[in-house]
Amino acid sequence: MGLLSSLPPHRRGALSWRLPVVVPRRRLGGLHRRRRGRLPCARLHTAPRGPPSTGASSVRAGSAVPPCAASEVDLLPCEDPRRSSRLSREMNYYRERHCPARGEAPACLVPPPQGYRVPVPWPESLHKIWHDNMPYGKIAERKGHQGWMKHEGSYFIFPGGGTMFPDGAEQYIEKLSQYVPLKNGVLRTDGSYLIEVDRLLRPGGFLIISGPPVRWKKQEKEWGELQAMTQALCYKSITVDGNTAIWKKPVEASCLPNQNEFGLDLCSTKDDPDEAWYFKLKKCISKASTVEKIAIGSIHRWPDWLSKPSARASFIDNGVSLFEADSQKWVKRISYYKKSLGVKLGTAHIRNVMDMNAFFGGFAAAIVSDPIWVMNVVPAQKPFTLGVIYDRGLIGVYHDWCEPFSTYPRTYDLIHADGINSLIIDPVSGNSRCDLFDVMLEMDRILRPEGTAIIRGSLEVIGKASQVAQSIRWNVKVHDSEPESGDSEKILVATKTFWKLPLTSQ
Repeated sequence: MGLLSSLPPHRRGALSWRLPVVVPRRRLGGLHRRRRGRLPCARLHTAPRGPPSTGASSVRAGSAVPPCAASEVDLLPCEDPRRSSRLSREMNYYRERHCPARGEAPACLVPPPQGYRVPVPWPESLHKIWHDNMPYGKIAERKGHQGWMKHEGSYFIFPGGGTMFPDGAEQYIEKLSQYVPLKNGVLRTDGSYLIEVDRLLRPGGFLIISGPPVRWKKQEKEWGELQAMTQALCYKSITVDGNTAIWKKPVEASCLPNQNEFGLDLCSTKDDPDEAWYFKLKKCISKASTVEKIAIGSIHRWPDWLSKPSARASFIDNGVSLFEADSQKWVKRISYYKKSLGVKLGTAHIRNVMDMNAFFGGFAAAIVSDPIWVMNVVPAQKPFTLGVIYDRGLIGVYHDWCEPFSTYPRTYDLIHADGINSLIIDPVSGNSRCDLFDVMLEMDRILRPEGTAIIRGSLEVIGKASQVAQSIRWNVKVHDSEPESGDSEKILVATKTFWKLPLTSQ
């Protein structure tokens, strides 16, 4: 938790590039953190919360939601540069997340670019994408000679190089393996432990920085301060090889307080490091009460991570039993999806997947053998389970589904929403915090054309979801739940139609 505004002005500029280095979080690993706490390297801000959006009432049941303007094909509601350009530059405030107020966002469907095509299937997409799906060539023009990306015919191609990787990323990763155990099952979260900082890094984990300021000309001061910061945190320097530096986070409890020059100290024991949704950063380091149980070397190794409950599961009431039951449940459900509902999991049609209500990550674990990756989302108003997801070798974030998600339009091939009504209900009052229409409109924004949405809920909720789905141009089928489940839950399986704006609208 490290708000650096208290540092002297002459120190802020030099330190601002490495804000993440001074905001550690130990107990949970996530890109965003939950309510009532501190966010990693920048506080999220949103407009004042008003009443629930009136978007749903403006669209009659069954009537078509209008398309947004052609200029909105890249709409990111909480990262809108038009809004950000009017905000303060101090401490990079304008670069933080700024969401529109409730009811302020237009109730319209984000269109694809005019030349959009169904994405290149995996694994070809690793090396090339359709140019017209993201028709912006500035990076290719400016960085093509460095190997970042190049424009070739109808494609953008990715040679695999770049400023720091002139021989390609594979050679770079191979070089890292001399110092970091990348291949023995110790590290397994799609590289997140190589790029995240102390708040995400479990004890015994590695911090790797390539490029500025590591031995970078004219950045000697910043490089010196970075080394001083890692020393203050008692990180062990493993190596400095060219412009790449590697440190290892200590396994033992924090060495703070240690009279370091940055004024870093341990946080109050009253501060819960797991609570970090819309809270201001604090200039202190959280103390982990179970360091030895979550350190690298103490947890299971891959692929055992996936199926065995970690120590953090036991922190939750009946956590181990819930973990095992959740895992078994999703193995059965995934089998039903594939065999009875015709969901194309495990095929070239589906690569990017989101689970909107992930809990322990059982959905993702059940399809780990398929050629996909899953973004596990733990709703911000629900129990702290993101740490368990990371302990399984999976990735995830916290998010409040009454706000837009921070991702580009058309990101996901499949979006899964188990118990969708629970995403909008206040767990204390039982009242709706926002409208189902607004949640599904956001699902449509981040789902690619011809992508699949799976929604589970009661008969009443699925009835409402079906009406909304038709209004946003989805083709819908409603199914009974698994025969052995013995409940009355329904499953909506929808396909987003591939539509485009008329040429006259461009």
